[in-house]
Amino acid sequence: VEKAKFLYSAGFFVTVSPESMLTVAKHAAETGKYYMINLAAPFICQFFKDPLLKLFPYVDFIFGNESEA
Repeated sequence: VEKAKFLYSAGFFVTVSPESMLTVAKHAAETGKYYMINLAAPFICQFFKDPLLKLFPYVDFIFGNESEA
């Protein structure tokens, strides 16, 4: 994580450890790195909306398809 310039997480990880994702996202923002997330599946957006919304201010790129968006 320290040497990486780009950090990427699949959205599925928010189901088990949203705190870890937020920690990594904040690290990226504080150190000038890029943080990217893939929404992964429509149910992630439906049932894990609050953790995602906490994460979004730190996300540089969001990947998703039409049903996830």
